[in-house]
Amino acid sequence: MDYLSSGNQTRKTAKGNQTHTGDFNTMCKDVKPNFAEETAPLGDMSEFAAPFAQPRYDVDGAGVWYIGVKTDREGNMQEATPVKLSSPIDIIGRGTDNDGAYYRVIRWQDANTRRTKTAAIPKGEIVTGQCWARLGQYGIDILSGKVKRERLSDYLQTQGGGDIYTITDRAGWHGNAYILPNGETINAEGANILYNGDTSQREGYTESGSLEEWRQEAARYAEGNSRLCLALGLSLAAPFLALLHEEGGGVHLAGSSSKGKTTAANLALSVWGSYEATKSNWDTTALGLQNAALARNDGFLALDEIGQTADPRRIPQMVYSVINGISKTQGAKDGGNRKQKTWRNLILSTGETNPESLIGDRAQWKAGNRARLPDIQAEAKHGIYDTLHGFTDGAKLSEHINRAAAKKYGTAGRALIRQILSDGKEAAAETIEATRARYLEALPPMEGQARRIARRFTLLAAVLEYAAPITGLKAGGAGVMQCFHEWLEENGTGDREAEAICSQLDDFIAQYADSPRFLSWSERDAPYTMTGGKGKGHAGFKVQVGGNDEFYILPLVFREEIAQSFPIHTVCKVLSEKGRLKPSKNGYQHQIKVNKKPIRHYLIIEPLELD
Repeated sequence: MDYLSSGNQTRKTAKGNQTHTGDFNTMCKDVKPNFAEETAPLGDMSEFAAPFAQPRYDVDGAGVWYIGVKTDREGNMQEATPVKLSSPIDIIGRGTDNDGAYYRVIRWQDANTRRTKTAAIPKGEIVTGQCWARLGQYGIDILSGKVKRERLSDYLQTQGGGDIYTITDRAGWHGNAYILPNGETINAEGANILYNGDTSQREGYTESGSLEEWRQEAARYAEGNSRLCLALGLSLAAPFLALLHEEGGGVHLAGSSSKGKTTAANLALSVWGSYEATKSNWDTTALGLQNAALARNDGFLALDEIGQTADPRRIPQMVYSVINGISKTQGAKDGGNRKQKTWRNLILSTGETNPESLIGDRAQWKAGNRARLPDIQAEAKHGIYDTLHGFTDGAKLSEHINRAAAKKYGTAGRALIRQILSDGKEAAAETIEATRARYLEALPPMEGQARRIARRFTLLAAVLEYAAPITGLKAGGAGVMQCFHEWLEENGTGDREAEAICSQLDDFIAQYADSPRFLSWSERDAPYTMTGGKGKGHAGFKVQVGGNDEFYILPLVFREEIAQSFPIHTVCKVLSEKGRLKPSKNGYQHQIKVNKKPIRHYLIIEPLELD
């Protein structure tokens, strides 16, 4: 089949197979005017050109058609019989994703629901033919035959509208648009943004009922119930993380299975969609958890029953990876590394115990994770509830909230995004910051991890005040702060990381200070065993100086038995600031002669306990 373009034209004559090729615009210049005296330019002569037929594509209600050309007996070019390639597909634009890959954006009508749908097809899949399976999954009929599919491939690559789209696998904020995990874009203001990420829970992020129904039948029972306020605060505050440049984090709600923890999670999930379709749990892989977090970027994630984790030892790394909000570095097929994916989430975790107890290793669940996922006891006055709102017990109140949240959902989160966009993102952020500052000013001075946790709780409280027109809660912020004061009473205002390091040193000194592992200073030239596993063998030397015990501790012992999972530099810095580690002129290690050989030690200073 001959393709004819507006430039070089090729025609097959009626006599034989002779072919004439030439530039069509040059041919037009050779046309002479009727009046030799007139020398005015001819202008556009295209209307005088012979109406050559050209191959083309057509789309109608029946499908995508390829219309070729053929030559009749007189040598005239004319359209051939249309060939159907697929069911109807409109090409509405093109775009690129976060990794720079190119896409074609298509639109079609679902064969079952008759709803119009939009999707981004990777251009690489079109070139290789991998897209046929994807299109088939969309319910689009792709006709068989090598030539037909080649024609369809050309159609998908070259035809259609030229609108430019941003293709993303991240939900959340994109300028003044917010993408929900189902791909729905709220108030895009004309921006062409298309979600191409995880759609496993697409059907869950929908709306059911009205906002007023959700308020009256579900949310109002959070009034006076601190744990429900905490859960709603986490859910509603998630979109503010990016606006305030805050790190992700969460709260772990710990208590027996009958206390109502799951109800709190269900109510929080109903802010954005159906809790039955959007709930997650800890029984997954680190990669699976990261994918779930990415799909809910700038959003809320509920993880039920931490005790169901197959291997509790994985929990610290899973918590760190999902809250840290950045994917591992991965190589690209064409060399180099793929662009790392990032996300921010607020998480509500639940379980019958807290992560530290579940792991059974305080050092492994170090202070950084305690700050990322502090635990709150679910137990209040009536199970999870401070007040029952007229119900006879907590179980009946839970049943009511769960039934209501299963029927009315998805409206509050959308209302919140619209309120933020109506106020302006910057103005909304300033309002939250001002309210949070007021809450922080009412708290005692804090440092380190305690300060980080205080900032998260006050953020939740501030957002509940901001969202009061949506939730109907008058004292939501007070409920959140009640939870924080309970945490503060149990954990104190200090730096949890520093406290954990000092505690590890205390445990070591208490166990080994008077043991054979420490030789007296006068015995440093005596033979001894330098090696030994953790908790065994020679640890160093002990000497009394003034009113202190001084312990010269070998670096290996210091690292494995005192620092444990904490970085050496952090441990040294903390202990030095506490006056328990004496720095040297060149750092933190002191060089002493043992058997006339210089050996490095850390010098720990402990006041003598006088009777």
